[in-house]
Amino acid sequence: MAEGKIVFGQSEIGIYTLGTFYIRQGDAIISESSNRSKRMWEIFKFLLSNREKSYFPEVILEKLWPDNDYADPNLVMRSQIFRLRQALGNGGDKPSLADNIIFRQGCYSWAEKTPYYLDVNDLEASVSEAGLAVDDDPEKAIKLYRKAISIYKGTYLPELSFSEWIEPLRSYYHDIYLDCLFDLISLLKARRDYSEIVKLCEQAASIDYFEEKIHVKLIEALLAQDQTTRARAHYNEVTSIFYREMGIKPSEHMKNLYRLVGSEPGSFELDLSTIQEGLKGKETVNGAYYCDAELFRYFYNLERARVERNGQSVLLGLFTLTTPGFVLPDKAILKEVMENLQTVILESLRKGDLVTRWNSAQILMLLPGLNREQSEMVIARIEDKFNEKYNLKGLVLHKKVESILPLESEAQFF
Repeated sequence: MAEGKIVFGQSEIGIYTLGTFYIRQGDAIISESSNRSKRMWEIFKFLLSNREKSYFPEVILEKLWPDNDYADPNLVMRSQIFRLRQALGNGGDKPSLADNIIFRQGCYSWAEKTPYYLDVNDLEASVSEAGLAVDDDPEKAIKLYRKAISIYKGTYLPELSFSEWIEPLRSYYHDIYLDCLFDLISLLKARRDYSEIVKLCEQAASIDYFEEKIHVKLIEALLAQDQTTRARAHYNEVTSIFYREMGIKPSEHMKNLYRLVGSEPGSFELDLSTIQEGLKGKETVNGAYYCDAELFRYFYNLERARVERNGQSVLLGLFTLTTPGFVLPDKAILKEVMENLQTVILESLRKGDLVTRWNSAQILMLLPGLNREQSEMVIARIEDKFNEKYNLKGLVLHKKVESILPLESEAQFF
């Protein structure tokens, strides 16, 4: 991958890309502050990520925004680069990252003129040095691997969630992190430091929950400490979430672990409080609960039975995205808007409310304990919050709320 200048210690300028993006210049923090600045920062991230290459303006625009056509790509790029350089402190007395963005022979590129710290370069350097020290000085390797893991705070430039050009780099740094994690676990296992392995795996799971190998290493470390009950509870939680959220069944390795944690004599629990701990698992969300359509169907029918039994109010909400002509939108645009809408809904609803993606253009919500007026206020609040944060991109958001039907009703919603 590209090699940029690495300045360790008290560098005046630091660029951070893992888990979140921001730039530190002295005591000041520079980052995206509004949607108006979003494009110039995407250009910055592109040039930084491709530090060894030069690009014509039209190539940059095509890679960043392939659906847009520009009559004058050079004018567009000059305007964005001018604003970017101003944001980076162009023309000041102190060294600036603006000096690293150059235009030569019709192409833009990143030059190594002003020194800076870059977290991904620090990550690569730490892992490389640790690898060289593994055989001769394992303690030094452990320290360097720990440092590398502390640098990786999450996905590379996560805000660029729908940009195809970033995916190879994102996978590259993620793979470096996982290799580093498992190499460190091997070293810690050799000195039987299972407590640190457990902590490392729990931290790693908070960053990359659906990497099964992390949970395998965690369960193995728990078993090595004779924490069978805790290992069993974690196994049950993980396999349940994997199947519910991703439709993934346990691998053979995980099944073999289950034979160790769940099949030994006396592995049952008599303490109901312990069983409840295993049932509830860990808190993974602060708002509403998202599930797949089949599980939503199950809870919907369960609520219908409760309505029949006790007459309590349960409302069903629906959001639908269409074009102004009531046609299914373009897939790429629809995917982006639906992801944003789902995020707002999950953040806005209460714990106990249930949400599902019914199909590519519709989201359903179960809203127990609300009357119609309250539910309509909730729906309107979600719409307002969405409009404040995101753009519908020319689509139309339809909303509807109705009481769910009791079991005796002849009408069928599904």
